[in-house]
Amino acid sequence: MTIAAVVTAAGRGTRLGNATPKALVAVAGRPLLAHALDRITPLASRVVVTAVPEALDVFADAVEGRADVVAGGDSRQSSVWAGLSALAANGGLDPDDIVLVHDAARAFMPTSAMREAVAAVEGGADAAIPVVPIVDTLVSAPGALGEYGHGVDRDSVRGVQTPQVFRARVLFAAHEASVGRDATDDAALVRELGFRIVATDGHPWGLKVTHAGDLALAAFIAEHS
Repeated sequence: MTIAAVVTAAGRGTRLGNATPKALVAVAGRPLLAHALDRITPLASRVVVTAVPEALDVFADAVEGRADVVAGGDSRQSSVWAGLSALAANGGLDPDDIVLVHDAARAFMPTSAMREAVAAVEGGADAAIPVVPIVDTLVSAPGALGEYGHGVDRDSVRGVQTPQVFRARVLFAAHEASVGRDATDDAALVRELGFRIVATDGHPWGLKVTHAGDLALAAFIAEHS
């Protein structure tokens, strides 16, 4: 059985306020993408990175020979599909192989948390998604500017992280049934087909680097993990 991975890295990172594609932004002297590969390649024997199309050469340097690089699409869903197609074309995937779908912006997700999700799929689940408790107080968003919403029970919700882990046949079926959509979450596509998804423990270091202020925390994690 093969464990493979698609690492989505085609985001422009406009909220980060940097002209460089987000996955290439340096943290502790190395691109975010390189840090992500440090943590996923001990687990996945085959990795495809979906990259900003006009920067494929730069991305090829950043992966340091540890992954294949393909052009990402206009949406996250199309980028994941590009990565899956590359995996299927380059050596193929068996239906029962396991595929991790990871976000390069969550570059510091520990390998141990990834292993837990993989173990859940090996144990019989169709998919496993790492989640974390919510620590903030939550309110609903009523829509009117300045209006304060009603409280939401944070014990009833969790924050979703990546990598999301799937049997290959499950992930391919979900994407083939959802062509043309713009889903931001592969688990949502899988759930619509009735497959069994389980939650596993995520990790605080699996935060998504989104804003410039996140880079300081990312640098701290890089130096202490």
